[in-house]
Amino acid sequence: MSFMHLLSSPAEIARDVGRNAKKLRLSKNLTRKTLAKLSGVSESSIQRFETAGSITLESMILLATALDELTPVTALFRPSQPNSLAELKNANRKRGTR
Repeated sequence: MSFMHLLSSPAEIARDVGRNAKKLRLSKNLTRKTLAKLSGVSESSIQRFETAGSITLESMILLATALDELTPVTALFRPSQPNSLAELKNANRKRGTR
C-alpha cells in the first residue's frame, strides 16, 4: 500500500484528530479530569491523544461516547453509496479478489 497520495503523514493526521478532540472537549467546557471520569480513559491517555494523536481505538471510542460524538466514529469505514454498476455488484461481497 502506498501512502504517496496522502498530503499529510499518518502521524500528522493522528495529531490533527487529537487536536480536534481537544477543541471539542474545551467547547463542552470539560477538563481532562472530568472527561477521564466520564469516559473511563486516564487523564494521561487523554493528554497523549490531544498532543501526539496516540490512542487506542477502544479509548477513542470511549472518548467519542463521553463527548457525544460516536456517530462519526461508527461511520468511519462505512462504504458510500455505489456510483457505478460494478460497485453495486460488489456491494455485498464477502471477500476481495486482489
